[in-house]
Amino acid sequence: MDAQWGHCKNCRHFASPAARPLGSEEAACQHPSLSKFHLTVYGSCGCNGFAVRPGLPDVVERAPLSLDVP
Repeated sequence: MDAQWGHCKNCRHFASPAARPLGSEEAACQHPSLSKFHLTVYGSCGCNGFAVRPGLPDVVERAPLSLDVP
């Protein structure tokens, strides 16, 4: 899988017909490594197999905030 984490709603593998899916939307995950599992995920889910949806800027996703406390 890729090293870039992101939300499913912004991923090209999220099988939504919407141009800008919502976090509450459910759709199939069509990532080549995961499609054999027939996963249905919410747009607010995410993983490290993320690839930005066509038409969205590459900076649409930012890395999760670190939980480190100084």
